[in-house]
Amino acid sequence: MGESCIDFAQYLSSLLCDPGFYATDVVRGDGSPVLLIPGFFAGDWSLSTMARWLTRIGYRPYLSGIDWNVGCPDQKADRLGWRLAHITEECGVPVVVLGHSLGGVLARALAVKYPARVGHVVTLGSPERIAWSTVRARYRPAMRAFQAMWHAFNNLPPQCGTEQCPCRFGQAVNSRFPRTVKLSSLYTREDEVVDWRACVTADGDNHQVPGGHLSMVVNREVYRLLAAILGKQTASRPRATAAAPASA
Repeated sequence: MGESCIDFAQYLSSLLCDPGFYATDVVRGDGSPVLLIPGFFAGDWSLSTMARWLTRIGYRPYLSGIDWNVGCPDQKADRLGWRLAHITEECGVPVVVLGHSLGGVLARALAVKYPARVGHVVTLGSPERIAWSTVRARYRPAMRAFQAMWHAFNNLPPQCGTEQCPCRFGQAVNSRFPRTVKLSSLYTREDEVVDWRACVTADGDNHQVPGGHLSMVVNREVYRLLAAILGKQTASRPRATAAAPASA
């Protein structure tokens, strides 16, 4: 974990020195909405830097309302569905849903459940499926222990939060990704948490970046790539309302 923290600090420092972070020399947006979903055991605070940057380059970011991404993902998917409905009603166009790690898995589930409301899913270090085999061996015991403790305290079945769960989230994770929704997966072979091979998708475009798993949310290479990917997406869609600060 110490190496991950050092990697995060180094990439954050590089990002803050990059002109692209200040909306210079990057493809600008057209006010399109972007819903940001944090990773496991993280919250909206982890994506606040990215949200402010998206505002600067011309998008309309929305935070997920998740303080800590733990617990039943089916319940979170339901709340995110309500959030998605509000955003599409407010903006009048399908939403770009961007998720980091577990947030990316939730983003894919949203696209399966609400394909008319999602125009593009972008995942950062996210496996296609929820399975312990996608987690690096060094982190697997701690994560499994934490999940088991959480299940016990909240009276949840042991399969909750996995692809074996028969809930709607489990069904969505195991369903075919809709062809009407664009998918972009960003991954790093240096990922210290998730096996990068589990992030490579056959349903969309794959983009390799340097750096670690945790630092993807402050990685300047990720930011510049996102500006290019989102710029191509928004060029072919109806113009949204004027950009506004990130919504909680």
